[in-house]
Amino acid sequence: MKRILLLILLSISMLIFTTGCSITPKYKVTIDAITANNVAFAPSTYDIKALDQNKNSSGLIFQENIGKLARVLQQKGYIRNHTGQTAKQTIYFDYGLEKVNEETQTYAEPNISFHMGYGHGYRYGGYYSPFFYPYYGTGFGGAYSTYRKTYVYYNRYVTLLAKNELNQELWRVDVSSVGESKNLRKIIPILIEATEPYLGSNTPEPVQIIIRDGVQKR
Repeated sequence: MKRILLLILLSISMLIFTTGCSITPKYKVTIDAITANNVAFAPSTYDIKALDQNKNSSGLIFQENIGKLARVLQQKGYIRNHTGQTAKQTIYFDYGLEKVNEETQTYAEPNISFHMGYGHGYRYGGYYSPFFYPYYGTGFGGAYSTYRKTYVYYNRYVTLLAKNELNQELWRVDVSSVGESKNLRKIIPILIEATEPYLGSNTPEPVQIIIRDGVQKR
């Protein structure tokens, strides 16, 4: 009976230690937008092309995100050209990542062991009630272990550039986020979504927002 009770208490304890509040991913995003002074922002029919034809025009990630970009442009009143006629605007789309920093940090942590005990703690109503007590302790005379970890940071970016039929630049938005992940398939849709409030606008200086679970916070 005591062994069964100990196993139950052990399971509960390990569940408490191995579960907790999940960490919601968040991204610090920088946005820089500029619009031509002599041109009013006027959504129209458009085509999407790669800003760098050699790098992205036939890439799978480029093709995968065209639909996402089209939905963002539709929210601003743009109409994608499907008629075969010449569109009034061309939206040039570029993306990528570049290594910006690498640093190695050294950590020292105590050697910790985990112990569990079982016993009779107090008398209640004429009976001794068992108790369960997990506790921590440092092993090897309080020795420490030293280890090193290298962090590599990348600038993940998206650029949108609109031009008219005369090849004049109408507006441009550059959005980027620095982090350790190289997963462009995950970060590019987030960066595209972040551009929507700034299309056709001017930011005197780069704007920083926090995106968490699809919610933007300045």
